[in-house]
Amino acid sequence: MNLDKFFNPKSIAVIGASRTPGKIGYTILENLKISFKGNLYPINPNTGEILGLMAYSSVLDIKEPIELAVIAVPAEMVKSVLSECVKKKISHIVIISSGFSEIGEKERELELMKIKKDAFRVIGPNCLGIYKKDLDMIFLPRNRLKRPPDGSISFITQSGAFGSILLDIMSNDGVGVSKFISIGNKIDVDEIELIKYLENDLSTRCIAIYLESVKNGEEFIKVAKKVSKSKPIVAFKAGKTDKGNEAVVSHTGSLAGSSAIYSAAFKQAGIIEAETSEEIFDFAKVLANQPILKNNKIAIVTDGGGFGIVATDTAIQLGLEVPSLSDSSLKALKSFLPKYASMKNPIDLTGDATVERYQKTLEVVLKDNNISGVACIALMQLPTLSDEIVDAIRDCKVFGKPITVCSAGSQYVLERNRKLESFGIPAYPTPERAVKALYALYEYGNILKVEHVEKKPEEKVEKKSKKKK
Repeated sequence: MNLDKFFNPKSIAVIGASRTPGKIGYTILENLKISFKGNLYPINPNTGEILGLMAYSSVLDIKEPIELAVIAVPAEMVKSVLSECVKKKISHIVIISSGFSEIGEKERELELMKIKKDAFRVIGPNCLGIYKKDLDMIFLPRNRLKRPPDGSISFITQSGAFGSILLDIMSNDGVGVSKFISIGNKIDVDEIELIKYLENDLSTRCIAIYLESVKNGEEFIKVAKKVSKSKPIVAFKAGKTDKGNEAVVSHTGSLAGSSAIYSAAFKQAGIIEAETSEEIFDFAKVLANQPILKNNKIAIVTDGGGFGIVATDTAIQLGLEVPSLSDSSLKALKSFLPKYASMKNPIDLTGDATVERYQKTLEVVLKDNNISGVACIALMQLPTLSDEIVDAIRDCKVFGKPITVCSAGSQYVLERNRKLESFGIPAYPTPERAVKALYALYEYGNILKVEHVEKKPEEKVEKKSKKKK
C-alpha cells in the first residue's frame, strides 16, 4: 500500500482531539488547522465543536471518506479506536499515543498488529508524527517549537525528542525541511519503506536518519545502497555503548546492535555516518545543497588567521589537502590583495577585508584547477565587511564547486547566515564544522565513484553478450 496519503491526504480525522489548550489533542488539531488545507474532523464524544470545527463522537459518524487518521488517545483505548478505523476503511494511520513496548507493554502492541493485518498502514505508536509545510501534526505548540522553512532535507527519526530539537535548530538557522517523520516503535512503516518512498520524492535531495535499531539489516543495506546512488543518506546511530543499548530498549522497545556493526553496514550501504548529533544536521544541509567534492583538494579563505589555522589542521587530520594555488592564480591575487595579506593556502585576507576582496579572491580560487572546493571563513563583525558579503558568496555558486562558510557570532551574524542558508550555502559557527562538511561531500563523491567503477564491468559483459547474439 502506497505511503503517499501519509504526506498528501485530502482528509484527516484527529481522534482524541481536545477542547483544552495545552493538551496533546488540542495542539495537534490546532497545528493541522493552521497548516492543512483539506477536510479536518475532530473526534471527541464529549463536545460538538473544537476550534470552530464540528466534532464527532466517532469516525463512523462521518459520512465523507477519511484518508488519514491521527490517534492521540490513552494507550488502552487505541485498540477499539483502530477497530473503528477499519470499519471506516481509513487506509493510513499515525498513532501518537505512547504506552506500548517502550514501557514493556509488548502484548498491547501485538494486539494492534492483529487488528491491522492488511487493512491499513501505521506510523508509530509512541511518535511525534509528521511535519511538512502543509501538514503539521506535531503536538508541540508553535510558540515553543518554531517550524523550519520549506526545504530539501527529509528527516526520519526513531526519537521524537531528538527530532523536535533538530527541527528547532533548523528553524533558528533558516535551514529548510521537506519532510519530518517520527516513527517511534515502528510496528509497521519503518525507515526502510520511508527511504524507498523518499527516493522518488522530488522535494527531497538528502535523507537524514536518526536510528536506534534496524529490524531487517540485510534489507536496510540493500535499499540504502540503491537509493544512495541518487540521493545522499546521512545516518546517526544512537546506543553505541552497553548503557546506551539498554536505554534504546526502554525508549522504543527495540533491540540495538554494536556501533561497529552499524558503521560497517553504513559503509556497505553507501551511507554517510554522522558521529555526533551535531554532524547529522551539518552533513544533511551541505549534502542537500552543494555539489560533491571531486577530490580532496580544498582552499581556505579567511579574514581571521587563527580560524584559518584551525580549519587547516582539521582538513589535514581528515585527509583533505590544502595545496598551493597555481602560478596564474597567485599572480591574479597579487594584483588586488594588499602586501600584508597571506596568499598561501590558507589565504588570509586580514582584518580589514572588504566584500570586493572576498569576491575577487573567491573567483580566483574557484577557477583554479588545483582546487575542488572552498571553506570560506568570514568574521562578519568587521566594520569593513558590509552585508553584500552574502551576495558575493552566493554568486560563487556559478563555478559549480562546493563552498561552505564559517561565520560565528550572535544575532547580527545569525541573520546573515540565514540568508546564506536560503541561497543553499551552508553556514557553520566553527571552522572545524565547515571543513567537516566539505569532507562529507568528499565522502559522498567517493561513494558515487565506487558505484561508477562497479558498473563498468557489468556494462562490458552486456556488450559482449550482445555481440555473440
